[in-house]
Amino acid sequence: MYDYLTKIDVNRPIEESERKRGLSIHKPVAEKGEDKRVVFRMNDVFLDVCDASYQQLGWGIMAFLFAFPFTIYGAVQCVEFTDMEDVAWAFWALFVGFCLLGGICLWALFRDCFGYRHKTVRFNRKNRMVYAFRHNGPGGVVAVPWDKAFFFPHRQSSYAMMGGAPTVMRCFVLADDGKTIKDTFSFGLRVVNGGDEDGAWGKEVLQSVLANFEFIRQFMEEGPANLSVERYMPEGPSLKASFTIWFDGFREVGMIARALTMVAAIPMVFMSIFHFIAQLTSREPVWPEDVQRASEASQTSVAPAVQS
Repeated sequence: MYDYLTKIDVNRPIEESERKRGLSIHKPVAEKGEDKRVVFRMNDVFLDVCDASYQQLGWGIMAFLFAFPFTIYGAVQCVEFTDMEDVAWAFWALFVGFCLLGGICLWALFRDCFGYRHKTVRFNRKNRMVYAFRHNGPGGVVAVPWDKAFFFPHRQSSYAMMGGAPTVMRCFVLADDGKTIKDTFSFGLRVVNGGDEDGAWGKEVLQSVLANFEFIRQFMEEGPANLSVERYMPEGPSLKASFTIWFDGFREVGMIARALTMVAAIPMVFMSIFHFIAQLTSREPVWPEDVQRASEASQTSVAPAVQS
């Protein structure tokens, strides 16, 4: 199955490397829990956070805009040369290749557009369940008991062009044997590390993901009384929020470094716009009635999602 653009193998046993990174929900995994600006809403009953793909929206649009015109041009050129009988087979083969590449571009576009604005993951402390939204309608939610879910920081493959190795918090939904992976989803903060996790920067990046999970763990185990959200994410399209996702990190660097990164910021402007377009073209997710009923509580008001 695919988690946004990342292929994740399921219906297999947990690998030993994954099991070693497994986290306990009954003890702290970081000194302090931090919301990391991935929270849609929080009240006494449930906590809604984004899935990790929310911060990636825009890559599919970019791939389509840059590569799809090339595939169309290449396919047209191949057809024009197919009248050369001796090598016609080679151009037909290239034509098929361009068509396949075009299909991949369309697939990437539909990962961003015409789907859902966000795929919320809901942590319900009343019934100790975790709900991962997939789509509206029957069978559109993955549900797993909090006490039976397998959580771990998933460090994905490293790609230099993408800045390094992404790390996300991942949940495995296990079969009754406690070993076989039936389903999976990611949630919360997504970070990218160009080095390894043994270095100072690598440890700091990993700690950010763990601090975000600690925030969720404290909510589920202790409640929201001692937790505060720095800024709620809007649940609808927001150009400002899309820019914030890409540019928040600029506040954490010095003025000289900030000036040096302004050139690199130009592509980030386009990615922010692509993120906003992806949300504009997508539908609002709607929880099924059983999840909504489980999330109700008397005299419990939902914290407003502050527009950012």
